[in-house]
Amino acid sequence: MPGCSNPIQCQTAKRELCTCACGGANHSILRKYLDSLIPEEKALGEERLKELREAQATLKAQKRRERRQRRVKAKKIQKVEA
Repeated sequence: MPGCSNPIQCQTAKRELCTCACGGANHSILRKYLDSLIPEEKALGEERLKELREAQATLKAQKRRERRQRRVKAKKIQKVEA
């Protein structure tokens, strides 16, 4: 599946239009579980949402770490040039 720029917002969306990087491939796939009246389906949707949140938190931490590393490298280059 193509990656979403904001997976939680895309996969739990109620609106029709998808504006993220997946182009609609992942749009609202969890919404049908979360809105279901069947308890098993609702529990499954909540479990998948929890997993998605954990994965997104890990990805966010990784991206933050990469940004910090790039800034440190840029500062080192500026010190060498100065």
